[in-house]
Amino acid sequence: MRKFFFAAALAVVALFGSTRPADAAFELYLQQDGGAITNVASGSDFGLVLYNSTFGAFQIKVLSGSSDNGAVKSDLLSSTNNIVNTSGAAHTLTIYLSQTNYTVPAGSPLLVESGMAATVNAGTLGLTGIFQAYADKNNGLGTLGLGDFTNGSQDATLSGSTADTGSKSGLFTRTGNYSLTSVATLTVSAGGSINFSNHVNVTDATAPAPAGLVLALAGMPVFGLGAWIRRRRAVTA
Repeated sequence: MRKFFFAAALAVVALFGSTRPADAAFELYLQQDGGAITNVASGSDFGLVLYNSTFGAFQIKVLSGSSDNGAVKSDLLSSTNNIVNTSGAAHTLTIYLSQTNYTVPAGSPLLVESGMAATVNAGTLGLTGIFQAYADKNNGLGTLGLGDFTNGSQDATLSGSTADTGSKSGLFTRTGNYSLTSVATLTVSAGGSINFSNHVNVTDATAPAPAGLVLALAGMPVFGLGAWIRRRRAVTA
């Protein structure tokens, strides 16, 4: 009888264990030309997601996302080795990367800094509204509403074959756990080929600068004045 109850308990544990949803707080979604948003990869908290396949008109080679939950800086990073529009017409590939359950840095507000760069290997890449970063104080998954905070749409400028949005920052008020989402919008000409990387960095906006840095910055004018005095003495000697 004791063996029977032990076996039954194991069966119940196995049953509930098999029906528990997987921890999929880290999500990678793709969308073409404003169509359906498709989940192509999921992962556990603060890890790595990878996608290496075709999606619509695009051949994608090693699209990756990573996230970190750090006491000093948390981040959400995305990049790809190569994206090629294999069709005979221009298409737009939108890449959503979302991570919930950030707990740090502590404090509020948080400083959210974001940016993106891309290399155009062939064809052309649209530069308007190419990147946008979001945060959600309610820890919601990004594609369900994107969030209650954004740095705003970021345009890129092209220099040679490099497109760069530069850096954009804003203050995000949080109350508990929060989520981050990045959205890269790549409008690629027929046969076009691009690489890209983007980031969303979060730090405590209220944290003071390190003492060493403050002293170094404070001393810079003194060092500059000393150098000017030495040069002045050398001229008048």
